[in-house]
Amino acid sequence: MKIGILGPAGTFSETAAELWLKGKEAGKEEKVEKKYYETIIDISESLIRREIDYGIIPIENSLEGSVGETLDVLSSENSVEMQIVGGVLLPIEIHLLGKGSFTKIKKVVSHPHALAQCKLFIRKRLKVMLKDAEIKSADSTASAAKLASESEEVAALASGEAARRYGLNILAEDVQDKDSVTRFVVLSSSASGTKTAPTGKDKTSVLIYLKDRPGALYDVLGEFAQRKINLTKIESRPSKRALGDYMFHIDCEGHIEDATIKEALKGVERKVAMLKILGAYPKAKNV
Repeated sequence: MKIGILGPAGTFSETAAELWLKGKEAGKEEKVEKKYYETIIDISESLIRREIDYGIIPIENSLEGSVGETLDVLSSENSVEMQIVGGVLLPIEIHLLGKGSFTKIKKVVSHPHALAQCKLFIRKRLKVMLKDAEIKSADSTASAAKLASESEEVAALASGEAARRYGLNILAEDVQDKDSVTRFVVLSSSASGTKTAPTGKDKTSVLIYLKDRPGALYDVLGEFAQRKINLTKIESRPSKRALGDYMFHIDCEGHIEDATIKEALKGVERKVAMLKILGAYPKAKNV
């Protein structure tokens, strides 16, 4: 089994992949090969080329909201070649990591989402104690840790696993503004034939493109409401066709094989210009 994750080694994505594998394997032994990629788009393209069996990517964080690159991948024309088959919830603990002491730091690096989750720490502590320190973004928290391992003047906002991987000291623990959780989705190729059977605790994700008329979204949501189907997410994303033109990502409780979900989606399909089923899969469990 080949799994695509954001790299280098030591990212939160890798931790999410290991959590998913623990649940999937259920005691079975299977050789797993991890392949590291720089971007979410790289993972999706590798999946479509069948170079990997699964791709595990972040989709939303409880503090910073949705990951735009993931929504764009799921909204693209190539999304018909992918499907969501699982999910992982990962509590995020961000630490300040360094090779040397706190006083030697001249630059702090991390992924933009991690930097955003540590705004208060950066403003109230780093900017006060290290007035001239630069704050720079990196491709991932692990790549930031790798940079920090090469110089005592560079510190990273990353995980405890990244500290262990790159031989760094934890200079400050749990520096995120609040406790947060990131949800990851597990993608597989549509051509793989992978299907997830209903478990009774499932989620279905769809993408819709509305007809341009007043009340279009209201009518679509009514199909779920009248059947008492709980929506756990609804988010607009630019269609990239024109300014002010949007597609909508919707997650609902239930499996596509459930009669009520089938009926609701048939009703939705009649009222939209496009309906795409992104996947039906077991709900991620809290860690």
